[in-house]
Amino acid sequence: MRVSWRWFLGLIWVGVSATRAGSPVFSDEIPFKIRWPGADFTLSTSGGLYKEDNYVIMTTAEKEKYKCLLPSLSSNQEDDMKKYSGPSPAELLEPLFKQSSCSYRIESYWTYEVCHGKHVRQYHEDKETGQKINIQEYYLGTKNKKDSAESETSSDSETEGSTTNTEVPTKNIEGQLTPYYPVEMGQGTECSLRQNEPRFTTVLYVCHPEAKHEILTIAEVTTCQYEVVVLTPLLCPHPKYRFKSSPVNDIFCQALGGSPL
Repeated sequence: MRVSWRWFLGLIWVGVSATRAGSPVFSDEIPFKIRWPGADFTLSTSGGLYKEDNYVIMTTAEKEKYKCLLPSLSSNQEDDMKKYSGPSPAELLEPLFKQSSCSYRIESYWTYEVCHGKHVRQYHEDKETGQKINIQEYYLGTKNKKDSAESETSSDSETEGSTTNTEVPTKNIEGQLTPYYPVEMGQGTECSLRQNEPRFTTVLYVCHPEAKHEILTIAEVTTCQYEVVVLTPLLCPHPKYRFKSSPVNDIFCQALGGSPL
């Protein structure tokens, strides 16, 4: 039996399309594995994710037909989102911002410092003769009182609408489509390569239940504009930002009309 990758991709695409309420998304966020259980397969052995009417008939290049049972991917997370009426993401992160906590990342030359809710700094220390320390530093972004007041206003509006279908931005982080909460910090050290405009950083806070507010990555996405990813457990109580495991979803295929098993 000759089965092309297009056949498998088509099957997975149908599976995603059929279970995402008219919003098909083809990515690695939901992994699938095709299984061939044979003629003795019964629905009762597959658990509650499968219904008899949720299937698709696939045909190979040799006209061999297979009935493939698709899993129902209406996860409990969607129900959790509808029921959630707790703190907004800004309120969940507020303890981190108020306790003057800083996170560090040391690279070959530069050290990066993220003082949450206050500033992002890049610096290098050199010890000169006589133990004098020379510091070369740039502020990649700062948060002033006006910015903080605007954040509080935004936080209030988020709390009022926390049960609505507000879109949460996502980013591919280490191969996983990950929701994040952005905090923008402007008014950094002037950048000579951008006509002395101040440096600017967006800090992306990502839920990770075992993290300790560490810096995962820091990158200069364009000249003097930076992006920092911080892992924190504080966002995890919010279902829209919750760390998601990626179990493999089985697709069961059975031969029809004498096709090879």
